[in-house]
Amino acid sequence: MKLEWEYTKDGKPVVPIVPVMVLPEKRYGELIGTSENLIGILLNTGEYVDVPGNRVRRIHRPRKG
Repeated sequence: MKLEWEYTKDGKPVVPIVPVMVLPEKRYGELIGTSENLIGILLNTGEYVDVPGNRVRRIHRPRKG
């Protein structure tokens, strides 16, 4: 999974909220960082995990409205 970063006029990165699912456990959370082939995820349970990129799938939340 590769992210394309956007930047503000001041040159600061805009960090998107990316909902993800960790396989094979099907745990859900939000991507908060990457390093080499590891992805840092804050799970909905409040736990932080580092997992290999091949175990992470981006999910799309339904839009309200």
